[in-house]
Amino acid sequence: MGGLLESGFELMMIGMGTVFSFLALLVVVTQSMSWVVLKFGLASDPHVANLRLGAADKLPSTSKQSAQHVAAIAVALDTHLRTPPL
Repeated sequence: MGGLLESGFELMMIGMGTVFSFLALLVVVTQSMSWVVLKFGLASDPHVANLRLGAADKLPSTSKQSAQHVAAIAVALDTHLRTPPL
């Protein structure tokens, strides 16, 4: 019976190690791709270049659209909270 538990534990460790390694590799590859795209790929797009440099205030203003979104969300929440449960 002990051999069966040891085999199960060994299989579990191999599986968890494989998943952990794959996820770690996925994080590294994703970050590398992001760095490459920001470094070389989108330098001609001014919005991305501004974001990369941290100049978010140079982006176009969307305050009117944001205010409409906030109002719509407030109305939806108010309607939802006033409606009695079934």
